[in-house]
Amino acid sequence: MNLLFINRMMDTAWGGGENYDYNLAESMQALGHKVIFLSGHPPGVKPKDHVGNIEMISLETPYIRRFMYQLAGKVKYIPGLFGELDRHLFQSKALAEIASLKRSRAIDLIQVLNIPMMADHLAAQGLPVVMRFPGPPAWFLSRCLSRFFSRPNTAIFSHGDTVKVFRDRLGLGIHEVPPGVREDLYQPATNDSQRTERRAEWGLTPNDFVIVTVGRLIAGKGHDFLVETLPRLIDRQPNIKLLVVGEGSLRASLEGKAKRLGVSNSVIFAGQQQKESVARCLSASDVFCLLSEYENFSNATLEAMSCGLPVVASRVGGFPMQVFENRNGYLVDYGDHAGLAATLLRMAPDLELRNRLSLGSREFAAGFSWEMSARRVNGIFDQVLAA
Repeated sequence: MNLLFINRMMDTAWGGGENYDYNLAESMQALGHKVIFLSGHPPGVKPKDHVGNIEMISLETPYIRRFMYQLAGKVKYIPGLFGELDRHLFQSKALAEIASLKRSRAIDLIQVLNIPMMADHLAAQGLPVVMRFPGPPAWFLSRCLSRFFSRPNTAIFSHGDTVKVFRDRLGLGIHEVPPGVREDLYQPATNDSQRTERRAEWGLTPNDFVIVTVGRLIAGKGHDFLVETLPRLIDRQPNIKLLVVGEGSLRASLEGKAKRLGVSNSVIFAGQQQKESVARCLSASDVFCLLSEYENFSNATLEAMSCGLPVVASRVGGFPMQVFENRNGYLVDYGDHAGLAATLLRMAPDLELRNRLSLGSREFAAGFSWEMSARRVNGIFDQVLAA
C-alpha cells in the first residue's frame, strides 16, 4: 500500500501523537508499505524532507497552536479556538497539496491525525480515509464524526480512555490500537557501572534517589505539581533529585518556581532529548512520575516501564489502565501534594519495594510492541479498502 499520513505537528513540535505516528509508520514500512508524511512547519523554518527514513512533505503554515499552549490553564475556551484555527489554516493548504499529489503519485489510503473536518472532506470525495485520535475529540465535533463514521471506506481508531469516550459519549464503536514500545531501546541499565555512568552525564551520584519525568513543558502536564512537592520530599530525603526531560513554554516559569522554593539544586532541566538519550535518562533513574491533569494512554509511561521504572501517576484518564496499585506503581489524586510526597517517601528508602514494582513494570510493558500495533492497523486498512 502507498499510505499518506497527515500529521500537522510532525515538522513543528514533537509530542505523543508524533511519536506514535512515527513509530507506526516505521513499522508499516517494515511490513512492506510505503509511507509519506504530510506535515506543516512555521514560517522562517527550513522544512524537513524526511523524518528518519520516512519521506515527508512539509507545508509552510502559521503556527497558531503555540498560543494555545501559552494560554492553556489561564483562560477558558480561547486556547481551544487557537488550536482549531491552527488546524483550519493547515487544512486549506494540505487539501490543495493532496489534490496535486493524487495527480503525480498513487495513494491507496490516507490516515489523518485529529483533523476531522479534513478527514470528512476527503472521505466525501470517495477516498479511503482512516482517522486516528490521540485523545478525546472536542465536544462540538460530534456531528462531523458521526457523518464521517457513516461514510463508506472510512474508519476511526484510538486507544486507552478515548475508546471509552467515543463509545459512551458519541455511541461510536471505534477500533482500539494501543501504542507500542521499543524494547531494544528502552531497557534497564545492564549493571551498576552502566547506571552510574549514565547518572554522571547529569551530575547525579549513585546515592541520589532520582525521580524522572518526560514530556513537553506545557500546562496540564503536572510539572508544577511535581516541583511544588519537592520541598516536602527534600526535608525528609535530602538526596532526592528531579530530572525533567522535555522542553516547552513553561520552562522559565518552572525554573523560577524551583528557585523561589529553594530547590533549584535538586532539579535538572535536561531540555529536549533524542529518544536514545531519553532512554539513558530513564535507565539512570529510580522512579518515573507523570502527573498530568489528563492523559489518554501514555506512551512515555510505557517507555519508562520498559526501562524497569516504577510509576507514580495521577488518577485520571487512561492511567488506571496502565498503573496498578502496588504492582507496577501508584496513582495519586491530581494536585494532592501530601499524597504524592507520602508515596515517594515510602518508595525512596525501600529498594525491595522498588525492585518488585520494577518487575511489574517490565511485565506490563512487554505486552506492547509497534509490530503488533502495525499489524492491527494493517487489518483496519485492509477492511477499509475492501468495503
